[in-house]
Amino acid sequence: MQSDTKYDVIIVGGGPAGGLLGYYLACRNLKILIIEKKHLPRYKACGGGLTRRAFKAIPFDISDVVEDYTYTAKMLLMDRPLFSKTLDRPIIAMVMRDRFDQFLIEKAVSMGAVFQENTSFRTISGKTGDLTVTTSKGKFKTQIIAGADGVNSRVSKILGLRVKCNFMTAIEGEVYPENPADIERFKGSVHYDFGVIPKGYGWVFPKKTHLSIGVGTFSPKLKNWKQSLNSYLALKNLSSYKKLKPLKGHLIPFRPKRNNIVSCSKGLLVGDASGFADPLTGEGLYYAIQGAKIASEAIIKGFESEFEHINRYTKSIKKQFQKDLICAGRMAHMIYTFPNLGRRILNVHADDLALKQLAVICGELTYSKLFRELLLQMMSPSKIIPVIFKSLS
Repeated sequence: MQSDTKYDVIIVGGGPAGGLLGYYLACRNLKILIIEKKHLPRYKACGGGLTRRAFKAIPFDISDVVEDYTYTAKMLLMDRPLFSKTLDRPIIAMVMRDRFDQFLIEKAVSMGAVFQENTSFRTISGKTGDLTVTTSKGKFKTQIIAGADGVNSRVSKILGLRVKCNFMTAIEGEVYPENPADIERFKGSVHYDFGVIPKGYGWVFPKKTHLSIGVGTFSPKLKNWKQSLNSYLALKNLSSYKKLKPLKGHLIPFRPKRNNIVSCSKGLLVGDASGFADPLTGEGLYYAIQGAKIASEAIIKGFESEFEHINRYTKSIKKQFQKDLICAGRMAHMIYTFPNLGRRILNVHADDLALKQLAVICGELTYSKLFRELLLQMMSPSKIIPVIFKSLS
């Protein structure tokens, strides 16, 4: 099937980055086609935690798809409390990705974008400004293509772009406890548990009728994933449940290489396809949401400059994210790669670090500034000596 319609932009992938990019571009009266290989709504393995900096960056109200608002953040070491803080504004808005992703697509469609599901991307041919996109449902013409197709982006490969990064591996499931009180005791709070998995952490994100629970690690050697998650459930007194589904693993990109190239004159990458995520927490949604806005601005300018600004998108998005993520990556390396040192740091400086981390995810502090402050502390004998001699008991 050959479409007679020529689109301004075809977006591959119906996740948050693809949906929001479609919305921004449709708002500018561009002809947009979003293709998605699956049928929406579809389950996506993801904690579904939208940090304040993330949901504040969305240009419309999302309360219809919020399952729970988190006002309290807790940091624990093997379920032993290290830090707890309750704020008067939400820290995280909890969503289920099936409903959230569909909600964003519907917003894009309401502004005029066309959405086609059950359609797999295959290849691209043609020259800049006159591309043919071949899919499982036929061929479509476009001026620009945007790859929002995840960590194994096929668009990236076809365009010859360079996205190299490290990966955090996580396994996550939706837990429906036998006792409703087990849901209530987590409502309004988020738990980050360190020490429950080598070189990583566990999390509990409350939803309306269940808990999203997972463990993630930066170690490439971990194999007993189900056992690790079951051990974490036992630690949180959640071994008794009616249902645990669907228990899926996923890759989270982090620490993208400095020489990565995420755009060319034919198109660009957004979301996980571009390789940006928080190396301390694994948060990718903020970078998908903010990246979609940066990409939309590059595309709009691209139509005004013979597509030159599409090439410049790589520089623009790196300027926004790279320096901060390098600093976050150094802190993650210190905490996760050297677990004994990481535990000592958490034991001694949990309050200070957690408060600063909260400021970051609330959009009030950058990782660059946090890292500078951390270095100054490490040079102070009054700060480093307790880390060296603190008991790990």
